[in-house]
Amino acid sequence: MIKPAFLAKRRLVGLAAICAALAAGCMGKTPQHTAQSYLDDLKLYNYPGAYQLLSHQDQVDRTMDQFLTEIPLAPDVSRDWFKTILHAVDYQVGDAKIEGDKANVTIKITRPDLALWERTIDANLGPNDAANSVAQKDINEKTYPKLEYDDNIALIKQGDDWRIFVDFPAKENVAKMRKDAIEAFHKYDYDKAISTYQNAIAELDKEQATGNAGIKFLLNREMQTVQNVKNQIPEAQAYIPKIGLTDVDMKMSASRVPGIFGKLTNNGDKAIDEIQFTVTYYEGKGAKKKQVYTEVHTPVATPLEFTDFNRPVLPFVPGETRNFGFRLTAPADIQQKATPDLNVTQIVFTQSTAPLPKPPTPTPTATPSPAAAASPAAPAKH
Repeated sequence: MIKPAFLAKRRLVGLAAICAALAAGCMGKTPQHTAQSYLDDLKLYNYPGAYQLLSHQDQVDRTMDQFLTEIPLAPDVSRDWFKTILHAVDYQVGDAKIEGDKANVTIKITRPDLALWERTIDANLGPNDAANSVAQKDINEKTYPKLEYDDNIALIKQGDDWRIFVDFPAKENVAKMRKDAIEAFHKYDYDKAISTYQNAIAELDKEQATGNAGIKFLLNREMQTVQNVKNQIPEAQAYIPKIGLTDVDMKMSASRVPGIFGKLTNNGDKAIDEIQFTVTYYEGKGAKKKQVYTEVHTPVATPLEFTDFNRPVLPFVPGETRNFGFRLTAPADIQQKATPDLNVTQIVFTQSTAPLPKPPTPTPTATPSPAAAASPAAPAKH
């Protein structure tokens, strides 16, 4: 026989479940609930559920498969690291501002500071360590450097439901602009890089769309780095004589492709992310000497952005010596008639707050092709 008290308890549990379901239904009518549902689906890797919460226009703009390559508010990392990094991201839903059929919900995000984390791991990596393994250990122990900022989820009302508005075409355009800005930075065209960042931020300010606040924060952060580098140009130019060039020589590969090889040493007290060489070709001597061609090469190029632990991100530190080698790209007639002169023309100081690695032991100089058989040629001036 079932006791009446037990029946009463079951009725109470049933009523509680019904009330919870009704409450959830009511909450489903609020922007915060839709925002929370999207973030819950994201954290649970329920990508179809997250996709179904998008606005009709966003679903027209992106198929489910396309959505998986550019998920709003998700970390911008490769597939190999996506779930691992996403697991480490914390989302906190804040207040909602509702204006008619539009709403904007503030989201506080705490996540790994990816570029700083990568440099920190690479700086401290032991000879028998793998960056991927150390990163996974940091994730498990939550010992990675963290980044906190405010982001947003924008919503529009469709029928009785609030749907998330992303505007994927605008996001794609901003991503392209960011790529262009980074390319300009690596070409030492800082004014163009800063202008491109500013244009990208202006694009984000044209409307409220999901993730715009976070993207603006990250773009402003990168733009400030570029501005700092620009401000340091006089100091960087004064530092150039501290970059020593030794054992500089031209060597011809078996395929008759000439290159310049040698060693460079950081004889100063600052870490360097980038160094540019300029090879200038001259014809004639004395008063008749004239410049006929130039080409540039970058023997030290440290990424500004996170690389998914795909390559060592190591600045050129004080006291370090590195071997370099590159193919010459001048036309054949220029190389035959003119004399090349190699000089350091640009450097970029390290801006990251990550610890600096210890100077490594130089590795053997690489040749420009696997079949290279070095034969001496005229040495480059330096």
